[in-house]
Amino acid sequence: MKTIQFYLFIGSCILSFTSSVAQYGNGGMYGGGGMNGGMNRMGNQQSIQNTNNYGRDKSPEDIEKERTENLNKSIDKITKDLNLDDLQVIVIRKEIEASAKSIFAVSKSESSNEDKLKEIEAINEKTDRIINTFLNPEQKVKYKKYVEDRKERMEKYKISSRN
Repeated sequence: MKTIQFYLFIGSCILSFTSSVAQYGNGGMYGGGGMNGGMNRMGNQQSIQNTNNYGRDKSPEDIEKERTENLNKSIDKITKDLNLDDLQVIVIRKEIEASAKSIFAVSKSESSNEDKLKEIEAINEKTDRIINTFLNPEQKVKYKKYVEDRKERMEKYKISSRN
């Protein structure tokens, strides 16, 4: 009788050990990587969650600061490339700021990416028409090149967002 109890005890120990090892992915059906395989998968899931939240932990002040910095860089580039005078810089800055706010609102909307891109293109076209009214003929030629470069970047973005 004691021998049967001993074998039952050993069998239940082996069974419980096997099931606890299977939870951590030690070989078995799912091909885990040793005793720490399960823990590594849990760590990888956490890493994926952190990656998915990248940029979402920024405060509204940080986001606004980044937008302002990007806007200033764009305006500085246009000012330098087109050789704008002070009055042109002021007017064009106001127009680009208004455009950037509209584009930001569109990007946060619940529309499809295709609809968002169409709206952004419409905003850019309107902005370009307004900016062109403040440029001399030489500046208009340079600005046209700038707009073409922007459209190329948008096309690349469209292609990458479809994939």
